[in-house]
Amino acid sequence: MEKRIALALGGGGVKGISHIGVLRRLEQRGFTVQSLAGTSIGALVGAFYALGYAPDHIEELFANFRQSQLYGKVKGEEPSLLGFNGLARRLKELVGDRTFADLKIPFAATATWVEYGREVCLREGSLIEALLASMALPGIFPMRFINGMGLVDGGMLNPVPVNAARALTTPDTPIVAIPLTAPLGVPATMERIVLSRFIPRWLNERIKRMRLVRAADVFFLTQDMMNRANTTHHLEASKPDLIIRPAVAHLNTLQKVDARAIIRIGEEAVEAALPQLSKLFDTNALAQARADI
Repeated sequence: MEKRIALALGGGGVKGISHIGVLRRLEQRGFTVQSLAGTSIGALVGAFYALGYAPDHIEELFANFRQSQLYGKVKGEEPSLLGFNGLARRLKELVGDRTFADLKIPFAATATWVEYGREVCLREGSLIEALLASMALPGIFPMRFINGMGLVDGGMLNPVPVNAARALTTPDTPIVAIPLTAPLGVPATMERIVLSRFIPRWLNERIKRMRLVRAADVFFLTQDMMNRANTTHHLEASKPDLIIRPAVAHLNTLQKVDARAIIRIGEEAVEAALPQLSKLFDTNALAQARADI
C-alpha cells in the first residue's frame, strides 16, 4: 500500500531548515508527500519541494545561503529593519517566473492580511511574491502587497497551516503537522536576533547606546511565548492526524547555524515518529484516532 501523506510545515526562521530533513527521511522510509502547505520558512522549503527539488538539492541551497547577503534593503520598500533584496534576487535565479501552476504537487503558502487580521491561503500567481509575503516578519521584513492586500508572515496568525494542507488533499489522506516551537510549559530560551550582522554599523551603534538590545530580547521572549500559545491553540483546533516536532526550539529566528546539523534534527524527529506514522495507514486505527480527537 502506498503511504501518501499531506504535510503542514510550520514557520520559525532558521528552525525551518529542519523541514528538509523531515522530507528526506520521509522519502527514505517510503512515504510519499502528496501535497503540502507551509508558512514563512515552511513555505520556502515547501515550494522548493513542490517544484520538484530533491531534499538533497534543497540542502545544498540552504547550506550555501549567506544570510548577510540576503536581507539588503532597497528604496521604495515598506518600512522595516531588514529587506528582501538579496533573497528576492536569489529566488529569481532559482524560481524565475514560475507560478503555482508550474508545481509538481499541490502546494499552498499562507500569509496574514494585516488590515483584516485574516489568514490568506496563496495558491495561484507568482511563487516568489507568495513566498516573500509568507516570510514578511512584521517590523523585521517589509510588508508585501498581492491583489491589494497588505500581507505579512503567515505565522503571525497560524504558525502551522494544517487546514490549508487539508484543503489540498482527499479526506482519507493523513495530515502530518511539523511545528517548530516548544510545547507550552517548556522554559523559553531568550530569542535574540543579532541585527549587527544585517544592519549598518551606525544604526547598530545607535541601538546599543539606547540600550534597546535588552528591550528587544524581552520583546522576542514574549513573542515566543505568544507563538507557542498560538501554535498550541491552532493544533488543538485543526486536529492533524500526527504532530512531529523537531527539537529546534532552542534556535533563534535569524541565528547563524550549520544547516546540515539542523537538517539532521529533522531526520531524527521523523525516525522517532515512525511507529506513529505507520499507524496512520491502519484504516481502523486512523478512523478511531480521528473519532477520539
